[in-house]
Amino acid sequence: MKLDEYDLKILELLSHNSRLSYSEIGKLLGLSRQTVKARIERLENEGIIEGYTVKLSKVFDDRRTFFILIKSDKKPENFVELYKVGKRLYLIKIQVSKPEELAEFAEDFEVLSIMPVIDHESKIPFKSMQIQFRCDYCGKEVEESPVVYKRHNKAYLFCCETCLEQFKEINY
Repeated sequence: MKLDEYDLKILELLSHNSRLSYSEIGKLLGLSRQTVKARIERLENEGIIEGYTVKLSKVFDDRRTFFILIKSDKKPENFVELYKVGKRLYLIKIQVSKPEELAEFAEDFEVLSIMPVIDHESKIPFKSMQIQFRCDYCGKEVEESPVVYKRHNKAYLFCCETCLEQFKEINY
């Protein structure tokens, strides 16, 4: 699935506040409520958006996060995140409330390292993505910011004003 500029902006907005309404997102991006709804439903159906979560305050959440590097022939279960980093190597993110839970999890595997998470920051991965657009009139790759033309809840992208004018003449 190809993600365009609006899809990425919607994902960025939802990652900061998943409770934004379609109307609020539409106002921020200059899109209609229906367009935002359709795009979000498409992102959900394609598996880009897998769900919505609640971030708990550290005062309320007493769980501690650890990364554990293990060697195992079987895929571990009961984890927050799992990364396969080698043929039999897994980097696992787990959260526990008591030290006994950490020990219980670790006893089933050959543990190479346990690292407590002291601090955590999260960044949106899409900010550094380079997105290439093609002109909707001539097909040329847009080198700078595209010229955007909106009509009937659809956005068209052009490499220059000339292509936009030619497009309007032919189509309207």
